[in-house]
Amino acid sequence: MAVCDARHVTAAAATLGMTQSAVSQQIKKLETSLNATLFDRTSRPLKLTRSGGILHRRAIRILDEVRDLKSELRHVQSSSLPVLRVALLASIATTLTPGLSDLVRGELNIPELSLSAGLATDHQAALKARSVDIAITSDPQCDLSEFEAIPILDEQYCLVLPEDYDGPVEDILDISERLSLVRFSSDVPVGRRTDQHLQRCRLELPCSMEADRASMVVAGVVTGKCFAILTPSLLVDAVAEGMDLRVAPLPIAGFKRSIVAIWRAGEMDDIPARIALESGRMLRQNFERLLPDIAGNVFYHT
Repeated sequence: MAVCDARHVTAAAATLGMTQSAVSQQIKKLETSLNATLFDRTSRPLKLTRSGGILHRRAIRILDEVRDLKSELRHVQSSSLPVLRVALLASIATTLTPGLSDLVRGELNIPELSLSAGLATDHQAALKARSVDIAITSDPQCDLSEFEAIPILDEQYCLVLPEDYDGPVEDILDISERLSLVRFSSDVPVGRRTDQHLQRCRLELPCSMEADRASMVVAGVVTGKCFAILTPSLLVDAVAEGMDLRVAPLPIAGFKRSIVAIWRAGEMDDIPARIALESGRMLRQNFERLLPDIAGNVFYHT
């Protein structure tokens, strides 16, 4: 399968951490055992023969079955889990870590919690690859037919300004004359959503900086030269770390995003529901403590 993906023995060997000769020998052994030629070696890059194509299609199903079997055995009983792997949005990872650690090791009696922080797109790939068990993510774009999801909250976007900004907050065009917009890049979902909303509002705001992490966007605001359009969950870790900001209602038509817990269908028993409940509780607690002016605009499902 590695050679099929790479279409070159040398590239496949590098991916597998093997030598080129070792990979070639394995392919030859496979061809001998099946009494079939799998690759047309006269073409570059390599092409599958008809027999190779048949094996490739069957191998996909075989490997999927092996992954499903491993996952099913791993999740037969939640109490037998040696480790729970949870992916978190990077902007709320610090907020959620203490409570999830206490829940998993205490109430759920799972010896180890493995946490990873990233973007929503990272989470979707990790769930499909079965490298995580549960993701606390935003607005999932993947095919949910393979997954189950529990909504945690819906949150409104708001205006984020430098703490010492003393200009108007009622007109975003006035603000943009004093400060430039720092925004998420369009490569990430929150950036695309913001761009689409500004286009619907027929607004073209001067932008001096873009980034793919909330911490970098907020750091741009802290310089005193920029403003941003963010949600409470994109702000809470930065505020907890001492970044000084002024937060106000967005002076244009509102829009929102959702935070959800998502996992593979038919697995994990009641663990995802308990993870979702604890995540919602911690987010509510920290929003009310750190962002009291906008905490009331968050709707909680759990």
